[in-house]
Amino acid sequence: MNAPASLRPESAPASEGARLSRAFVHAGIAEFARLSVGAPSAVFEALAASQGGEDLATLLGTPPQDWRAACIALAQAAPELHGPLGRLLADLKLQLHEWFAMALCGENESSYLLNLALAELQSPGALRPGLHLLSAASAALFGAPLAPLALPNHRLVRAGVLEIVGEGPMPTRSLAVAPELWALLCGDPTAWRDTAPLADGDTMLPRGFREQIPTLATMLRSGATRHVMFRGARAAGLAAAARLAAAAGRPPLQMEAATWTRQPALAAACRYAGWLPVLTLELGPGERHVLPEHPALAVPMLLVGGRDGAIEASALIEIDLPPLSAQERREAWREALASEDGDGSPCLDEDRLRSFAEHALLDGPSVRTLAGRMRLDARVRGEAPGLGHLRRARAGFGSERLRQLAQPVAREVPDDALVLPDDLLERFAALVARCRQRETLSDGLGSSLAEPARGVRALFCGESGAGKTLAASRLATILGAPLFRVDLSAVMNKYIGESEKNLGRLLDEAAALDVILLVDEADALFGRRGEGKETGERYANMLTNFLLTRIEQHPGIVVLTSNNRGRIDSAFTRRFDVIIDFPPPGANERLRLWESHLGGRAPDAALCRQLASYCTLPGGHIRNAVLQAAALDPVGDAGAGAPARPIAAERLVAALLEEYRKIGRTPPPQLLNARSAP
Repeated sequence: MNAPASLRPESAPASEGARLSRAFVHAGIAEFARLSVGAPSAVFEALAASQGGEDLATLLGTPPQDWRAACIALAQAAPELHGPLGRLLADLKLQLHEWFAMALCGENESSYLLNLALAELQSPGALRPGLHLLSAASAALFGAPLAPLALPNHRLVRAGVLEIVGEGPMPTRSLAVAPELWALLCGDPTAWRDTAPLADGDTMLPRGFREQIPTLATMLRSGATRHVMFRGARAAGLAAAARLAAAAGRPPLQMEAATWTRQPALAAACRYAGWLPVLTLELGPGERHVLPEHPALAVPMLLVGGRDGAIEASALIEIDLPPLSAQERREAWREALASEDGDGSPCLDEDRLRSFAEHALLDGPSVRTLAGRMRLDARVRGEAPGLGHLRRARAGFGSERLRQLAQPVAREVPDDALVLPDDLLERFAALVARCRQRETLSDGLGSSLAEPARGVRALFCGESGAGKTLAASRLATILGAPLFRVDLSAVMNKYIGESEKNLGRLLDEAAALDVILLVDEADALFGRRGEGKETGERYANMLTNFLLTRIEQHPGIVVLTSNNRGRIDSAFTRRFDVIIDFPPPGANERLRLWESHLGGRAPDAALCRQLASYCTLPGGHIRNAVLQAAALDPVGDAGAGAPARPIAAERLVAALLEEYRKIGRTPPPQLLNARSAP
């Protein structure tokens, strides 16, 4: 400190730092006004009266109006201050004039009388302390320099505690402190704006990570590492961060990485409140995030992000969170659904827990959230939680983030609705088996297949209306998994790098929720690659290669469709686990389609056989024709339980002729005869 210091035998209480700072500022401003103005106005008298019995002389036990004696006493008291403010003074080795400048900026955020006093000491309208005022006050009150040109490099500014605001020459600018930071330094630990406390929900985490927690916590406490990055699903990463923070003995504070960069004072806030900042990031391939350094007020930090992008930070440890094993998922379901009956026996048996664990490859936080929804649904229905409740709970779970790039396909497809030839049904059944066994597929196989990719990539080819999307919906129905159709218009972006970022985010979200992705018109992404002579071709080739690599690493199920397999680059076919060609339906399949679509409103069987024999349209057009005919020939007001009236043959034929007209094909003459038939 500026004056000679000798430690007092007693320690000042933690709250005394705020009281001393307030009295210090009030007394200093009054003394400066006396020295510079001569006859201070009534504002300064009101400012002095507002202190009551907590003026500086009373707090320090010094003679009234003796500024030098007060400074000597302050210099002696400062090293004994406890709490956040005392630690800050010690960490940055602040002198009296620097403490005064910081306290003046802080108290100015809470005292209207101080605002008025500063307005009288500066140019009109200046309500925050200007650099010229601080320089003059430092020289007059303490005999110490605080030049405006030196302030940008001052340790208080570099540490993010103070901020220079305004434009123009340096003396005309102002100095400010974040109100939340000053409140915290004065003893108010309220969480910061744009942040939220991160609760430890005690969710199931992978065993491999749980075993690392004690070591990581020790390294954070000792300073051996300052940054730990969790890569994987966002919810799992936050749960891991909360568990590590608890082991390190620091309450976690969650925020976006942009918030940390935008508010430099957060570093000081976390250091003196004892918070462990947890930053969430969304980086695309090739993107790099540089963490701002605060060497004077270094704090440990946890980061949560996806698989892509790079972090540049000192003493960084990166952890790829592995998925839960089947046994860990069973334990997660057991803990999440734990509700004891009156006799104390568990309400769920092992078979049911095993079915939940095998149903979807979910992380611990997802299991806990879904269990709550299942329990509520089961209670309303008066049932024990089962797979039906889990399917309903998953229907809308987490879709708010996926909906930015994909749309849910909420369609339950029964077994008889998917009409395919027998050989295609066998291949489809093989795809279902591959999807169901993707987690255990490598069990018992050779060492070169010890850890295959757990995802399944299927390509459905065939002309429009052949049933590709219907087959994807049937697959989702069998597996009980939500289906999302990828919106390529939202994914693809004209700005270089944005498309890859969108695709990476889409696949990360789909993996976390274990949903099925449906990519229609995949030839737009997997078409034949050009020679790369033009810039656009080179970028398109890089985008295609990136997507192929990410889909190969994706642990979930992806179904891609194409109207023409010939448009798909042959080099890509190896990357697909299953390729199913959907040929135009034959006569038998078309008859089954007509009967399936018409249901109870089918006209006579002879007409259905005639339409199936001569009209070679794919199933999509048959569906359109049935719906249009039903609109032209409504069912009417049939009584309760009465069978629906069959659709008139002429309406059905007219709708079918319209389908031929839409696609520009000539209808068979037999169809015209059928139209005129009685």
